[in-house]
Amino acid sequence: MTAPERILCEASALVIVVEKLRLMGYAGFWVVVLVGMVLTRVFSGIDLDKTLLVQVFGYNNICVNFDFPPATYVLPFLWAVTLVLLLLYVAAHWLQMRAQVQQGTLSRKLYGLLSFLKLFEAFTLVSFSTIFAVNPEGWDHTLFIHTAPFLLLQVGLVSLAMSNTVHGINSGYWHRLGLPAWFDRAAIVYCILLGIVVCFKIPAAINAMAGSPWWIQTDTFKSMAMFFDFMFLFLAAIVPMAKAAYLVYARADKLEVVHLTANTMQLPGKLMAR
Repeated sequence: MTAPERILCEASALVIVVEKLRLMGYAGFWVVVLVGMVLTRVFSGIDLDKTLLVQVFGYNNICVNFDFPPATYVLPFLWAVTLVLLLLYVAAHWLQMRAQVQQGTLSRKLYGLLSFLKLFEAFTLVSFSTIFAVNPEGWDHTLFIHTAPFLLLQVGLVSLAMSNTVHGINSGYWHRLGLPAWFDRAAIVYCILLGIVVCFKIPAAINAMAGSPWWIQTDTFKSMAMFFDFMFLFLAAIVPMAKAAYLVYARADKLEVVHLTANTMQLPGKLMAR
């Protein structure tokens, strides 16, 4: 017997579980990373101690796995699939919020703000695709164009964390899921930590790409930057995936789902769907 579902939008054709889409999207990202690591470290023939990232930033971050053939032949396709899943997640979350407004559990004013943030978050996900189209070449050539979408994505992921937290608390959704009382406080602390990490990473990256006009890239600073890189990956790509997995498998009977239906209307000589 399947677990009962909380239906937000009455329909019969397509059932959307927001948290499942998020889990699939983040899993897709890790597929991109792992495939990139294998292709780069096994088949690229690149000396990882002499990459442009090492020359500019002093160390290789996760992006080194995206920049060299044969990874550049495969990853754009894998990212395209992942991007579709992530955009579907953002859209499904927006539909969930819209339904909650109709039910009276989310205010229209807050819904308007969250809708704007969702649009911004989707834009940052799409813009990240640029890194697969522009290879980093030299300090003053394409490195900034290659890196800027990643910097924007970092801001988008902070926005995603904040908008999800504001929505979960203010709509009462997390309470309806039966999450413990400390979960709200932990989510707020998580948003603060992610914000601090991004506030370090963006100026550090810009300073390095500009030739260190603000401060010198000492060995100590490079070690700090590597630590913040690890923290960003953990907070932005592992924690949300773990949260989604927990909700999907431990709160499946309480998750709200959105049902969509395609209605058809017959016109002379045409069939239209809406």
